[in-house]
This record gives sequence, C-alpha cells and structure tokens, in this order.
Amino acid sequence: SEEQPPADSATIVQGPSLLASTGVHRPSPSLFHLPGLRSLPFWTAPGSSSSQQQQRHRIAFNDPTVTSAVQHVESNYDAIRSEYFSAVLGQGNETNPHNGNVTKPLEPDYDVSSKGGEHAEDALHSGTWDWHSYILNGAKNEKFRERCPKTAQVVDDLEKERMLFGTPFGFCFFSTLHDKSSIKAHSGPMNLRLRMHLPLLVPKKKDSSSSTTTNNTRPTTGIRVADQTREWHEGSSIILDDSYVHEVWNDSEESRVLFLLDLWHPDVRMEEREKITNMFNYARGKGWIGASK
Repeated sequence: SEEQPPADSATIVQGPSLLASTGVHRPSPSLFHLPGLRSLPFWTAPGSSSSQQQQRHRIAFNDPTVTSAVQHVESNYDAIRSEYFSAVLGQGNETNPHNGNVTKPLEPDYDVSSKGGEHAEDALHSGTWDWHSYILNGAKNEKFRERCPKTAQVVDDLEKERMLFGTPFGFCFFSTLHDKSSIKAHSGPMNLRLRMHLPLLVPKKKDSSSSTTTNNTRPTTGIRVADQTREWHEGSSIILDDSYVHEVWNDSEESRVLFLLDLWHPDVRMEEREKITNMFNYARGKGWIGASK
C-alpha cells in the first residue's frame, strides 16, 4: 500500500488573497508559517551587551529560553573564537611534514552558489562567503566536532535543553563573509526558528570621511532585518527572526566572522516541535526538501 505521511502533517490549502507591498514589514517565510508566534525582526537590543543595564533589558519579552541560550553561548565566546582560529585559520597547529604531523584547516562545506536546500530559488551572495558547519540541514559533522570539541559541546548542551532547532532546516556554522561581499535580501523558509549570530571577527570601523561604502546611510559592515539595521560587536550576540526580509553586507577590506546557530522559536510548544520535526523528516526522506539520507 502507498506510504502515508505522518499524522498532523501540514496541509496546503487554497487560501484567501494576501496583501503585499503595504509598506509594513511582516514575516514572509518562503515555505512554512505557523500562526500565533510572537514576532520581531530582532530579539536583542542594539549595541553591545557590556553593561548590567543593557543585560537586564536586552532580550525581547525578557524571554527566559532565549536569554538562557544567549548567556550560555556568550559565556563560551573565548573558547569558540579560539577554536575558529585553530580549526579554520590553522593558527597554533602542528604542521611539520618531517614527523608526519600536518593538520590541515577545515574546508568550507556548503556550496552557497547552488540552488536548493536553504536557499531554494537562487544563489544569494556576491563575493566570497564560506561556511564551516557543525550542523548542515539538520545533520552533524563529526570532523567539526573533532576539531572544535568545545564549540560542539556548547551546541550539544542547547540540544539537551531542547532549544536547538532540530529539523532538516537547522544550521550551525562559522560564517565568514569576506571583504567586499554581500548577501542579498531574502526571507528564510519558516518562522519556526530564531537565528543567533555570535560575532567573532568584526572589521574595525573606519572614519566616515575615509569610508568606501557605496551607501552612506548604512554602516560599512552590517545587517538589515525588515526596516532595522544593526552592526555586530565581537562577543555580543544578535538574535533575529530570519522569516523577515533581511540582507547582509561587508563593504570593508577585512573578513567578518560569525558563529551562527538556529534555535526553536520559544512559542513553538514541545508537542508541536516533535510533530513538525517528523513532518520535515518525512518530506526529506521522500526527496521533497533538502537531501535524502
């Protein structure tokens, strides 16, 4: 008999007409929308998180789950940054070919120019954008764990607390946007996740008189989500809802490096998470999304 989809699968329906281009920014996921979730372009206040006052009012809605995730990742900033320098840049590694100890840096592992998967319609970037992934389309990379054990453990801790977005659309990687590169405006596939950026390397600001940016109204390196623009500060996380239209640019002459990971939106209940995960795993197994295992 024909295989049946899992119970409580999403249903595609012929819906009412949708208003677009009203001038108001709203979530616009390209694949899947769960109604009733709290929604903001950014879930973290602008600026760095250096002062106690900023920490106290930093996370939207004072959400305890998001706050816990941010605090856990940021408390391991030094270890994560150190492992990036070692595993990706090769700093501090033994490279003596005479005794056979040659440790090669991790290679980029995602073709950002390809269609399909996370970016279903077209390549998004111009310039050079490298991914070094621990989690790619929901699957863990053991080579990353070997080279970045502390970073992997931080992520595994979030998974144990059921915060990590565990679907074929879950990602966790070092995101390196090289100089003179950009990622064009797009929407994420769903509103089920929140995306965390932990900045590891941020190009130094230039004097406005010497800036080479082509748009003087925006910072040389930054991110826009909906109608809000932010800059990154090393060690201070940004939480964003990528179901809003967003874009990223690095007009500097240096690389910008983030540790990026996906969290469950805190309003998605545990029983919903299980059913959603089963639904997406079934779709991947049928070859409808991502790569079939």
